[in-house]
Amino acid sequence: MADASQSALHAGSSLEEGIVRFLEYLDKERNCAEYTLSSYRCDLQQFARFLYPRVDNLQLPLRVVQREHVQAFVADLEEKGLKASTVARKLATLRSLFRYLGREGALVANPAGAVASPLVERALPRHLPVEQVAEAMEAPATERFSGVRDRAILEVFYGGGIRLGELVALNLSSLDLAEGTIKVMGKGRKERIAPIGAKAQEALKAYLQRRAEVLLECDMSQVEAGALFLNGRGKRLSRRTVQRIVERHLRAVSEDDSLSPHRLRHSFAAHLLDAGADLVAVKELLGHATLAATQSYTEVSLEHLKAIYAEAHPHGAD
Repeated sequence: MADASQSALHAGSSLEEGIVRFLEYLDKERNCAEYTLSSYRCDLQQFARFLYPRVDNLQLPLRVVQREHVQAFVADLEEKGLKASTVARKLATLRSLFRYLGREGALVANPAGAVASPLVERALPRHLPVEQVAEAMEAPATERFSGVRDRAILEVFYGGGIRLGELVALNLSSLDLAEGTIKVMGKGRKERIAPIGAKAQEALKAYLQRRAEVLLECDMSQVEAGALFLNGRGKRLSRRTVQRIVERHLRAVSEDDSLSPHRLRHSFAAHLLDAGADLVAVKELLGHATLAATQSYTEVSLEHLKAIYAEAHPHGAD
């Protein structure tokens, strides 16, 4: 519910005010990550910009927002050629906003509730073969600081199965090399301990030594000494920089069209299941809220087993 210090939302409140209060709710009560908040903010601002020239009241009160406005917004996104998954996500964002406004008493009905979501083809997580992952880990040139750092990044992604935002947010205090673990702040700011293997530990030790040498050459008043992964100037790496690093090194071993850090997370999960790991254990390692989110990896593993069967069993092939 709204903070007592704030005026109550009502049908005459502006859409902008509703958006601001919704984002505050996500931040303070739902503990959403900054990247998630930014995504919600962009989607909602896009909807508000779409509405302005289409309604008479320039104050854009909540009461003027109707189902046909949401339908027109969805149609406009589809006409612009956005992927069905992107359109579905933006519609889900609007539904969440209007549900919140309904709970706050500002709306009687959800104008996005009855709007049909575009059909999204469910894609199985794609992963790299074990051999390609091994090659990727050797791709960075470790004669340079950036190469030692990049190898550590790749090893932590694959060894810990963590997300991009989780890796970028890692601090030195997140590491426990003696125990072989890292403390990760996951979705909803839920903390978990992720184990990392011997290869990742070895890569991190090499990186930390080079990191200390680089920091000595930087202006110590300007560096972010608490951050784990740094650039040559001592600043925390951005999400985009890490994405480019991972893609560049994976591109050296694979010609696939999507080689994001998430591909290493998918590989982490698929390879564990292929080796016989328990699904519930993999769920905990990935930081999934529900088992359903992890079950798609079992389908990937099943496809792998079927391929082995077809190749190895006398009656397996056609």
